[in-house]
Amino acid sequence: MKRIVPLACVGVLMLAPAAWSCGILDSLKKEAAKLKTASQPTQQPQAASPTSSGGGGATSLHGLDDYNGCMAQAAGAQEKLNAQILQRKLDHSADLSADARKKIQEDAAWLNAKAAGQQVPPPDPKNSQRYLLEMSDDEQQEVSGAYGRYSNEVHEKCEARYGGMSQFSDPSGRLPAPIDTHVPFPDLLHATPPAHSPTAREQRSACMEATHGVRWQIMAEHMEKKLATMPGLSTQERKGWEEDIAVVRAAQASGATAAPQSPDPKNPMRYMTRLDSNDQLTMSQEQMARTQQVMAGCRSGGAPQTAATSAQSQELAAMHDQRRAQRNAPPADAAAANAAAQAWMDAHPFTPHKYAAGSATQADYLEKSGTLECFDRSKGFRAREVADKLTAMRSSVSSEQRQQLEGWISAWRAAEKAHSDEVTAPAGAGAQDYMRLLSSTDQQEINMATSIVHNKVRDECNGMDHMELHRQ
Repeated sequence: MKRIVPLACVGVLMLAPAAWSCGILDSLKKEAAKLKTASQPTQQPQAASPTSSGGGGATSLHGLDDYNGCMAQAAGAQEKLNAQILQRKLDHSADLSADARKKIQEDAAWLNAKAAGQQVPPPDPKNSQRYLLEMSDDEQQEVSGAYGRYSNEVHEKCEARYGGMSQFSDPSGRLPAPIDTHVPFPDLLHATPPAHSPTAREQRSACMEATHGVRWQIMAEHMEKKLATMPGLSTQERKGWEEDIAVVRAAQASGATAAPQSPDPKNPMRYMTRLDSNDQLTMSQEQMARTQQVMAGCRSGGAPQTAATSAQSQELAAMHDQRRAQRNAPPADAAAANAAAQAWMDAHPFTPHKYAAGSATQADYLEKSGTLECFDRSKGFRAREVADKLTAMRSSVSSEQRQQLEGWISAWRAAEKAHSDEVTAPAGAGAQDYMRLLSSTDQQEINMATSIVHNKVRDECNGMDHMELHRQ
């Protein structure tokens, strides 16, 4: 019918005068165009392509940018902390030589520039870690501890706020509330410096100086042994021997590199005559072996063996033994992990309740359908597992670790009671310090059992008809 109207009009126009037929023809063309447009199917709006500028797409990088921006606050942190220690040394060490002070100032400025992202060469191109020579072991440990605590806290907060799947760790779909991701930077500059201990440079210097007295020590020992085999000496002869031994011992004590001052001005090398050629050959061989031993210790960063260094060596050996034991530890007991998980599930069953209709929001739906109650059964399991593992260690830890262990047991028991897997660290402890008390096998079994519980809870809850859609 729509096509008949314009055709009839055209027939009329053929009989009409040309003067007004043109205006009518234009109007008819417009009407025909409208009819053509109306006859076409309505086009649905196209979905935004992944590369469109709109946010929220599957390939949007805004989340990654946020995460990287959050983690950027820790960039250069270790260099800044080392620079703080060096500046603190400059502020509190009045006995520094002009050369030492100049080197520390150069190293501190370089570290600060490097922390700011500047590409600048180190003050000593042959030794980019020269600044470590000006820091004691305690100061280096202070930097390491502060950096570890700071970087861990930054990572935890950024992961919780912008991280990958950790944002969706709640199986019921609840997102965590936004948190402040800023972490205050440690202030070692104004912290109380540790008690003075030799720096690496001082230790190396003292180690090398220890070789200076080796020759005189060995010579004095040989002279004393030889004197003990000569009981028939006169009083005057024995006195001469004892004087020579005394000056050699004095040279040993002072680390002298020059020859000792002979008590007989007329015979400046008299002490050398106390040993024959065989004695001196034996002495030279022994001196060479002992000097090489000292030098090897110096090259490996060691120092002259003292009671303190011996205790440190024993502590390091014990640490390496512990790490070796962890590497060689037996694998996690899968059967024990499964048993612990099943016992928890048996003790925390879920009975679906009647769905309360009328949910207005997602949170309201999750509550009324019983979904939250179902998924929340996994909360507190990991806390109990950690507490149980730590409790089992009470008989095996040292007395020094007992107080720390008890503090962590109480903290994890409190988390279990609160149905939470997040723990509040005891006073003075880092958030991850409890991990040092657990063996690698214990940690594996905890993770394995926790994963089993989460999977069982997820499978059960996802398979339930919370809204009773399929009930008769």
